[in-house]
Amino acid sequence: MIKKLRKKFVITSILSVFVLLTTILLVINLVNFSLVTSDADKILDRMVSQGGAFQDAGMPNGTQSSEQPSGQPAEQAPNGENGSAFGRRDIGGNFDPNGPKGPNSPELSQTTRFFTVSFDESGNVVNAMVKVNVVSEEAAIDWARSLSDKSGGWTNTYYRYRVWKNGNTTSVTVIDQSRELLPSFRVLIASCVGEALGLVVSLIILIYVSKIVSDPVEKSDRKQKRFIEDAAYELKNPITSIDALRLSIEEKQGESQETQMIARETKRMAKVVQGLDTLLLIENSQEQVKKEIDLSALFNEIALGGREEAEKRGKSFVLNTQSGVSIKGDENALERLISISLKNAVDYSESKIEATLKREDERVVMEFTNDTKGLEDGPLDSVFERFWRSPEVKESGLDGAGLGLSVAKEIVSLHGGRIRAEIKNGDFILKVEL
Repeated sequence: MIKKLRKKFVITSILSVFVLLTTILLVINLVNFSLVTSDADKILDRMVSQGGAFQDAGMPNGTQSSEQPSGQPAEQAPNGENGSAFGRRDIGGNFDPNGPKGPNSPELSQTTRFFTVSFDESGNVVNAMVKVNVVSEEAAIDWARSLSDKSGGWTNTYYRYRVWKNGNTTSVTVIDQSRELLPSFRVLIASCVGEALGLVVSLIILIYVSKIVSDPVEKSDRKQKRFIEDAAYELKNPITSIDALRLSIEEKQGESQETQMIARETKRMAKVVQGLDTLLLIENSQEQVKKEIDLSALFNEIALGGREEAEKRGKSFVLNTQSGVSIKGDENALERLISISLKNAVDYSESKIEATLKREDERVVMEFTNDTKGLEDGPLDSVFERFWRSPEVKESGLDGAGLGLSVAKEIVSLHGGRIRAEIKNGDFILKVEL
């Protein structure tokens, strides 16, 4: 049980770390890619405004450089800055559209690789300007023609394009962004590697931490098991001696109300010891002998005994068994599970019991229903606690140790299933899924 809890803790924690790291990775790379896209669109905006090419290849705003007379300083700007192409606005870190990274940089005409192809209404090429060494003019025309019925976006992974109109002419401008995207791809690869390393380190830490956290629980669990083992062992002999003494008294003095009470209590204590032994046997079993079991036949066989007991007590019993239901598991444990569930339904029912076996999708479902009184609708998880008995059951005087459904839960857990109990419309429903 402790190992299962540790495993669940590690899996849940590593999934949480994975979701967190993946979210951070996605946000970083999406923001990075969106910035590259935004820069590319700004360049396209400038090119489209200038007819699909760079018309101002010189200084900002189309001005041309002029040589200063030898030995004379450059003209000063009105604000005291020198007359460089970019001024001092970049030095302070403020965005300058004319700066080296701005869309109006005079360097773009020299560094941007692009082609622009224009078509008339008939689809004939009006003009083609190709400034990409890896793309021939014929390839650029075919490429642009394939994009002419679209509006814009990415093409061939690294290229950003825009389709625009000027009168009756449709033009396609494509810019090569491979150099700008390369750092983004490197960031993506680096972040993926970082996430993988983070998950490995987190897994190692979680395994170590789970052992530290579970050690006290494991020690407590071992103490509890040892106590149960000792209690079961120490109770067996006194119970046997008390029952033998009762029989001796009855032989000499006859049966009385006192001896009947002793017999009832020793029987109840014997059930407690038997339940403890069964519980310990299930918890300590390291290997289950699993084989294919005809669960329909086993269910019907055990249910016949439950029906006879119910009819003896004047209660109705309805059996619904789907034929051909089989499962791989421990036959003895499953037989014990069905017996406990049926006995619980028969013992604590008011007048009717219903037992159902069926297959739902990939799971085998067993459902045991009996009518009750004095219990409110809702889940009833407390019935699986050891030695728990409801106040209504205690007042009824029914024998029981409060261990049956605890044993049932352990059996279901060993088979990788789930069990739950609830009160619905006044009926107690025990549902087992394997």
